[in-house]
Amino acid sequence: MQICKKNWVKTMVAGAMGAGLIAAGAATSQAQTYEATFYVAAMGGHFAKAECTIDPAAKNPIHLNKLTKIDIGDAESHPVHDARIDVNDPNIMFWSTYHIDPKTKKTHVGKTDLRTGKVIMDVDVDTPAAATITNHMYCASGQTKDMYMPVSMANKGYIDVFRKSDLKRMHTVFLEGTAADIKKPYVFYHGNTSPDMTKFFMTINEADKDQGTPIGKMDLLMLDAKELAKGKVKVLNTGVAPGTKGKTYSFRQYFSPDGKLIANSGGDRMYLIDAKTLKILDNQMMLPLEENHDAIFTPDSKYVIATSRTKSLVGGNYEKTNRKHSECATEQPAKKELGPDDYFMDGQLKLYDVAAKKFIGTPTSVCLACHNEEGVEQHAVLCGLDAVWKKK
Repeated sequence: MQICKKNWVKTMVAGAMGAGLIAAGAATSQAQTYEATFYVAAMGGHFAKAECTIDPAAKNPIHLNKLTKIDIGDAESHPVHDARIDVNDPNIMFWSTYHIDPKTKKTHVGKTDLRTGKVIMDVDVDTPAAATITNHMYCASGQTKDMYMPVSMANKGYIDVFRKSDLKRMHTVFLEGTAADIKKPYVFYHGNTSPDMTKFFMTINEADKDQGTPIGKMDLLMLDAKELAKGKVKVLNTGVAPGTKGKTYSFRQYFSPDGKLIANSGGDRMYLIDAKTLKILDNQMMLPLEENHDAIFTPDSKYVIATSRTKSLVGGNYEKTNRKHSECATEQPAKKELGPDDYFMDGQLKLYDVAAKKFIGTPTSVCLACHNEEGVEQHAVLCGLDAVWKKK
């Protein structure tokens, strides 16, 4: 585990990250508050460990108390999108890597002890011959009591089933030729299990060609998780989510703890889905410079914490980028696409109110402050997250 330099808090308070980071004193609230440690996956071969207080009534509802990081490798060998805390033991986190390691020609699957930050197991994983487009690999994942099941973004996409005890791969499951085969070109599989671990929710982005551009239609599949853990495919329900061509990509998702809802990241939006019917309850757009990659509920299912890859504009316009969602909701995307020299990519968390069906307050950075302090002149590219909640 590594800690950012001790004066990073001073840097943030001084304004380097704008108003979105410090919520202390912003509002007095009698509403429910939450304490959580978020483990946010990053392409640099590490997880940001963000210890936060969430006060939905505050202007800045996600208050970052402490920021450290947990390394699993480096950016070449262990770029990571997947954080999955063991349902049996909150001190253990499973993970899988997003790219094939150029040295070993294999991906990595491992687990980390969150008490020490040390990797306790790291196995090399061969890529199945049927997956011929492999520039994107593991991202989402699910689990049962005994199995860890990362989902590959390759084409063909697949779900691997690893035994938790020794990370032995037990099955590799392709959907082609099964009842879950959409029989159309697609780009990216993602999925996660229900709280009782009986269901595995899958999303597939239909595309103009294999691993091509999404056409704005997302297939929803509810599979039997127990059968999947055995290497078999049983479809329980199906649905469809609309999107925008070239903009909407389904990424990671979570069921609500009560099992009734699914919060599904979608790139340019976040979906709220009825877990029983797979009907879309809300189609909440992100701001023009944001891209949603994961969404996890609070323990009472009342709020969702969403990850955002946010383009913070170079040249003093960061605070404009980072205003309250309600202040920017009517703004239109820039006509000209930003180039890599026009912005720094930051990783942020933002809060969504389930009952109100809207994002509230300003977002909070969990990446760029540490990058700035450490002198890392690279984009902060986050993806998935998991959390350990403090019981009150």
